[in-house]
Amino acid sequence: MKVLVTSGCSFSECVSPWANWWPKHLSRHLSNYSHVSKAMGSQGNGLISRGIIYQATEELKTKDSDDILVGIMWSGPDRHDFFVSNATVKQSSQGVNIENPTKFIKDGQGAWTILNKGPARPNATYYSDFHDRIGQYIYTCEHILRTQWFLNLHGIKYFMTTYTSEVLPEIIKTHPDTEHLYNQIDMDHFLPVDGEYEWCRDFSGLAFPAQGDQHPGAEQHKKFTDNVIIPFLKEKNYI
Repeated sequence: MKVLVTSGCSFSECVSPWANWWPKHLSRHLSNYSHVSKAMGSQGNGLISRGIIYQATEELKTKDSDDILVGIMWSGPDRHDFFVSNATVKQSSQGVNIENPTKFIKDGQGAWTILNKGPARPNATYYSDFHDRIGQYIYTCEHILRTQWFLNLHGIKYFMTTYTSEVLPEIIKTHPDTEHLYNQIDMDHFLPVDGEYEWCRDFSGLAFPAQGDQHPGAEQHKKFTDNVIIPFLKEKNYI
């Protein structure tokens, strides 16, 4: 059987009982594919990239590259992570089904601590002492490029998109420290939207479940899948 591997943050997670989001809708459409989700709420682009590369490497052990389809929804640039060899996975107080520290290799040693911006976070020191907006855009471009180059190297079919337009803002295209990176990103593999949030806001015709919350509801995710993702995959002759 072919396999669909997806990842992202809370817009893409598949564990919560209410999380009937785009990966699940896409998986139902691709009835001849099994589905592996590497998504988790609050994780940033570093973990998204690493999880996809690991899982795709595992799939290549038993499958041809033509039998693998990868879908990635990139998350907020401000999110960061670091690896600690003696750290252990634990449930985070940030919300249900969020691990912090976490890991994407089941038998791996150590774990990754997730950092999120905000004064109430226990790891907020990073943001007061080391965080830089342009620096985070550099990291995001590098995470995207590393993943792009890996997937291209192995001939794996893939598509990418963003959860909101804040992932790849206009400044990335012209800033002297990011322009050369952005110009190497193959936008032909990106869905033709600014972000899922913007598409759902402007084109779904449906209200968001919670006022002031950017997270789309299940029906908005379904419309996004039916009207954006599936036509894109057909245009690419992936399905």
